[in-house]
Amino acid sequence: MLSPYNQEFPQLTKNEIFPIPVGVEFGLEPRAVNLLYSPFTDKALLVTEDYIEKVEAYLTHADPDAEPAVVNAAKALTDYEHRKHPMPVNIDPLHYNRMAILPNNVCNFRCSYCYSAHGRSGKVLSKEILKSALDNFINGERIPTDKRLAISILGGGEPLLSWDLVTFIITYSKQRTAQQGFPGIDIVLVTNGSVITQEIADVLKANQVQVSVSFEILEGIQNLQRAHYKEVCEGIDLLTANGVVPQLRACITLDNIDLMKDMIDEVLRRFPKTKEVMMEYVTDPERLTTPEQVREFYKKYLDNFFIAHDFAAQHGILLDCSAYRNFNMLIERFCPGDNVLTAYGEISVCSRIGAPADDGYPDSIYGKVNEDGTVTIDYDKFRSLMNRNVYHYEKCHNCPAKWNCAGGCMIHQYAYNEEIREQICEYMRNFTTRMLLRNLDAQYRKQYGISLKQVVEQNVKKNS
Repeated sequence: MLSPYNQEFPQLTKNEIFPIPVGVEFGLEPRAVNLLYSPFTDKALLVTEDYIEKVEAYLTHADPDAEPAVVNAAKALTDYEHRKHPMPVNIDPLHYNRMAILPNNVCNFRCSYCYSAHGRSGKVLSKEILKSALDNFINGERIPTDKRLAISILGGGEPLLSWDLVTFIITYSKQRTAQQGFPGIDIVLVTNGSVITQEIADVLKANQVQVSVSFEILEGIQNLQRAHYKEVCEGIDLLTANGVVPQLRACITLDNIDLMKDMIDEVLRRFPKTKEVMMEYVTDPERLTTPEQVREFYKKYLDNFFIAHDFAAQHGILLDCSAYRNFNMLIERFCPGDNVLTAYGEISVCSRIGAPADDGYPDSIYGKVNEDGTVTIDYDKFRSLMNRNVYHYEKCHNCPAKWNCAGGCMIHQYAYNEEIREQICEYMRNFTTRMLLRNLDAQYRKQYGISLKQVVEQNVKKNS
């Protein structure tokens, strides 16, 4: 549910300040303790219900006799001079300085939860189409050459099964970037890690390609969900031995939801040079079928993520997920909208929608690289896709997580019904609230040597 305070405080609403009841976090009635959260000023205060009313009154009337603490709080939460602005939604597909490429729809895995398995047609991207797409992307006449470029080589299958195309992407994009006068290009490869060879490791190392391996870390879970544990470990070891230490990307499912801390422990034991791990929750409409089941899954994910995150941080590992990343940004759209070249030579707005059999494919394609080297863009369709954002969805208007979520991942619109999507929205609100409380707790411990819980207990005792 949304905050029960919605619509009660028009001035707070006008200023994008969200009252969030958090009393239950301290064993109290929900409204006994509240967060006042202002995303645009990056401020959050822990306050009582009557304090919210006082801030609203001051913003309404600017009472000169208002308590100094209330005035200071109102000014800090609004701070018109230093207000931040959300990252704007891109409205021109020609302005991208990043590109994603799906070289093929071929894979040597059959992952239990794979979103693209039913789209496996065996299609491989034409090298001629690929070259034309790179020429169009790395073009000083298209965008200013003071921008650094970025290319992600992703799976709609396993990209390294088309190693000739991957090496072409790497070498040709580097050459053309220099020829066109750009300051540089960052290349990321996402792979299942099972077909790494010395040649592959050498090329990735020589070209400073960032590598991310999709891997469930624990042998039993890897073999259950993806298989090929031994081969992937050998691939990671070979990369690491050659100075290419990959990020590990684990998919969190019903089978490993309670094992996230164990996964970090295994990284420390088996892959001690690894410093970055991603643990993203699965999109699995075949197993997550009811709102109640989804609610419980996301509750467990939230709890286990932070347990694992704190454990990882103690050992110098960054544990990340999309919600954690987005909390530290102000966004108008959950993802900025992609510039994805599919194996079919078409341009998709989503890297997870890359084959005609994928749910949402007709909706997501807004362009095509033609045989003659030209690129056709449907501008109206692109703008329509970009407008699926925080302003578009009525449910976002009074949501305290709106600027950290911005409408959610469009994949969920195709995978789940509205009741289940509401549970994902609730998870995003809970994640935002948890982050705010964690940050406040860290501030109190650093400044005053006291925890947030102790602050609440002291104030409850004083006012009782």
